[in-house]
Amino acid sequence: MGPLEGVKVLDLSAVVSGPLTGAMLADQGAQVIKVERLTGDIQRNVGSKRNGYSGSFHVLNRGKRSIAVDLSSARGVKLVQQLADSVDVVVQNFRPGVIDRLGLGYAALAVTNPRIIFLSISGFGQSGPKAGKRAYDPIIQMYSGIADVQGQKRGEGPEQVNQLLMDKLTAYTGFQAITAALYAREKSGVGQHIELSMLDTAVAFLWPDAGADNILLGEDIDHHPPIRAAGTVVELVDGWGAIMTLSDHEFAGLCRALALTDMAADSRFNSLKGRQQNRQVYVEVVKNAVADATKGMTLAELTEKLDAEHVPFAHARSLDELPSDAQIQANALFYERVHPIAGLVREVRPAPIFSGTPTVTGGFGPAIGQDTRDILAEAGLAEDIEGLLRDGVVGQASE
Repeated sequence: MGPLEGVKVLDLSAVVSGPLTGAMLADQGAQVIKVERLTGDIQRNVGSKRNGYSGSFHVLNRGKRSIAVDLSSARGVKLVQQLADSVDVVVQNFRPGVIDRLGLGYAALAVTNPRIIFLSISGFGQSGPKAGKRAYDPIIQMYSGIADVQGQKRGEGPEQVNQLLMDKLTAYTGFQAITAALYAREKSGVGQHIELSMLDTAVAFLWPDAGADNILLGEDIDHHPPIRAAGTVVELVDGWGAIMTLSDHEFAGLCRALALTDMAADSRFNSLKGRQQNRQVYVEVVKNAVADATKGMTLAELTEKLDAEHVPFAHARSLDELPSDAQIQANALFYERVHPIAGLVREVRPAPIFSGTPTVTGGFGPAIGQDTRDILAEAGLAEDIEGLLRDGVVGQASE
């Protein structure tokens, strides 16, 4: 099931960015084999666990089958080369140069499988002065400007986004690039190497809005503050909310809803052009005016007033609140199932809803080497299984 049914993927990656790319491919129907070291992906040890199994690992690797291989051995490398001969896609996020030294880079695998699409994920890029440096999500947030932009609203220096933002954005970018390459291959008949860095993903992600004042070069530029988070956050009796007005109609509605007659008449603010030209002043004025007008007000009261004037508003929900939210329930976003090791888990379905090729969320995240025997047999190595296991070239899940 799913739009990628029939696509075969070899996932050589670990931790977050590469595995999430593979999980999204699996969610849309691809057959994904996860190649792990004998001790397993380090992500298996991260996050909340039950029976020693990480919920985060499950979500990042659901729908995959696992084979455990010792890539420090020549036989292990040869085995992975054999597996790569029959797949459409390879995903890897080793540091630049490592995959080639192993003999598993694009140039090596494309000799026997010229249709292969090979995604290489890195932190800083495949070349350049930082290419060989270790790079984790917080490092890229700082280096790319993400942390600087995030911290400017508070004016207290750079601030990290409190999640693995760049790992996830890189995975989504890699996923899209793979599907584009699959489409191109349908026309050309040959595969290609896709290089994707977290740094490039971060800067490209920043540029359309946070970088808006850096796009136009030269003279005669009518400068305005970059387009950033422009919502007005307000504290109420029973929680927090955010108001966002963009159009003149929405601004006028806000003023009517909260009886902000002075602000409605202020020529600096009562037009979109004026609010843009005086944005820094406007942000402070509207923040104070809304705070005064909503003092002692509940979320329900403010929601009713703003809804009546069609002013965009949402109250701040915690992650714990999301499953019981009426809109999220209408979207059928969450579902529950019982993982054979981790027990009851709550997951989020893939976001896109396809009318013609509906997706079914991939199977459970595997145990280390859970599918080693089956994968070897499918590769025509049934007679070698016991020897490979005995010699420690491959591993399998404990019974």
